[in-house]
Parts: sequence; structure tokens; C-alpha cells
Amino acid sequence: MNKKNKTKPVVHERQVKNKIKSANKPKKNKAGVLTLGNINPDRSRILMLIISIIFVTTAMTMTQAIEKNIEKNIQQPVKVKTATPLDLEIKQMVAGYPIEKMVPYILQQDPKTAAFLVAIAKKESAWGKRHPVLAGQDCYNYWGFRLKAERMGSGGHTCFDSPEQAVSVIAQRIDELVAEEKVDTPKEMVIWKCGYGCQDATKTVAEKKWISDVDLYYSKLERYL
Repeated sequence: MNKKNKTKPVVHERQVKNKIKSANKPKKNKAGVLTLGNINPDRSRILMLIISIIFVTTAMTMTQAIEKNIEKNIQQPVKVKTATPLDLEIKQMVAGYPIEKMVPYILQQDPKTAAFLVAIAKKESAWGKRHPVLAGQDCYNYWGFRLKAERMGSGGHTCFDSPEQAVSVIAQRIDELVAEEKVDTPKEMVIWKCGYGCQDATKTVAEKKWISDVDLYYSKLERYL
């Protein structure tokens, strides 16, 4: 037997062993982002294309919906409150007085409350011509309102930060008197001047004058209530 015949089996045996080892090694996962794991690369590309189409379609649909909504809001006319006879009467009545700047807030109140706001302010401050001040600044208190607060103006009157705040606070108090105390006339509203209990007591000259003056303007507005 020659040497070549002896070495062939050895080489063959090594090759077989190497093939076995190679077969037993775990295969590396060659899947990339576009192959989506074990999915066939061709199918994964198709799937990615479908997902992209869905995403773009959804985005376009949402954009169109937003644009339509914006366009609808732009085209929708702004609702303007139609002025009532009471509104017009109040505006005309206080034109040129300091309280005129408060009219937009007064007209937002209940009609009866608005009428009392105007009538009482006429008596207490001549619609803002006489008003308490703090450090020389208008306190926006045209109703002789006295409630202990952080900012108090001249004469022991409450000082407000703005015309809107003043109307809001005063209107809330009048609302309470009208709804809870059933105050329905200037005669009953005299408690604004003299406090609880005085509405049934004998009136002083000053109290009678208060009722008469408030009633003069309240009655002009009452016909529109």
C-alpha cells in the first residue's frame, strides 16, 4: 500500500468532522430592519411599503380634517348680542359719565340687577363723578360699597382693581338681595344704605331721599324689565 492511499482516509475524516462542527454551530440571524425578523426579505419590503402607504394616507386624512375644521371656524360668523331696549336705555342714560366704561359688564348681568346697578350708582356717586380713591387712583367703587378688603379707599370704601371686578362684586351682592331677600323695589333696597331692619322702621329724611332718588332712575329702567 503506497503513502497516498494511507493519507486519503485521514483527510476525508477531518473534512467530515469539520462539516459536522459547522452544521452544529448556531446560524447568525442575518435579518435586518427591512426584513422584519424571519420574514422573507421580499415580503418584508412589501409589508414596509404597505405600512408607509397607510401612514401617509392617515396623515393626509388628519391634515385635511384639521384644515376643514380651521376653515369652518374662520367662516363661522361671530355671534353678536342684539341690544335690547334696556341696553340702549342704559347706554344713553350714562353716556359721558365715568360709569360708561362699565356698561359692557353691567349689561351682562340680570336685567333687574343691571337696573339697580345704574340707579344706585346715580345716587351714590353721580355715576362715578364722586368716587373713593386710593393713592390718587380711582377705586371704581361707584356704589358706596363698604366691605373690609386688602385695599380700602377714601371714606372707608372698598377699592377694586378694575371696572370689571367692581361690577362683578356689586352685581353679586345685588343678586343675593333680589333672589334671597326678595328685594324688589328701591324702598326695599334701602337696606343698601341703612342695613338690615331699617326697611320696616320709620325712615329718616336721608333714607327717604335715598329711596326717592334711586326710584327716579330705577323706574325709568323698570319698564324694560
